[in-house]
Amino acid sequence: MKNKITRSAMILVFLSLVVFVATSGAEGIKERMKQRLPAIVELKAQGLVGEDNQGYLAFVTGQKSQEEIVASENADRKAVYAQIAQQQSTTMDLVEKRRAITLAERAIPGEYIQKADGSWMKK
Repeated sequence: MKNKITRSAMILVFLSLVVFVATSGAEGIKERMKQRLPAIVELKAQGLVGEDNQGYLAFVTGQKSQEEIVASENADRKAVYAQIAQQQSTTMDLVEKRRAITLAERAIPGEYIQKADGSWMKK
């Protein structure tokens, strides 16, 4: 039963993310995220960044290539998460954790994801 509730909450958070990014007020964020996507995909493929356990990009190694892209992506994600939290009358913490779960599930083999205990693993 608990898994059903968790999965339902994850679906609700994801759908809210889609709705928020699709709205006209978020057009700038949507476009910026779209433009950064190829660079982020490449950073993940190189094993330099991964999805952390809070729904943000994080550097996996000491090499911090393209820090501005990672920082910009995380700032936009934070804005989206804040809007979702407000729309759902919930906390940022919950939105971040649910999004982290979704991003980890969507990671492709070879990408890094951060486990709940803070350690990194390749999917």
